[in-house]
Amino acid sequence: MNEVTFLILLLSAYILPVVIVLNSKRTQGHEKNGWLIGIILFSWLALIMYFAIIPKHGRNKKPQAKSNKSKESKGKTKS
Repeated sequence: MNEVTFLILLLSAYILPVVIVLNSKRTQGHEKNGWLIGIILFSWLALIMYFAIIPKHGRNKKPQAKSNKSKESKGKTKS
């Protein structure tokens, strides 16, 4: 294997974790930026930690507020 092919494979192996995190929907915003910095510095080790720590379906969304219908029915009293 010549040197150029080896360098291309090495560079691809270094960039692959960055591409995986960029396309992942597990994190977003500043959290994703932090993981990208970690992956750039520690490459595959940080990618393994990313998959181990971050939930598969991303962060839980905030609970939704009750609908207006339920609020209105509670406020009305029978006379």
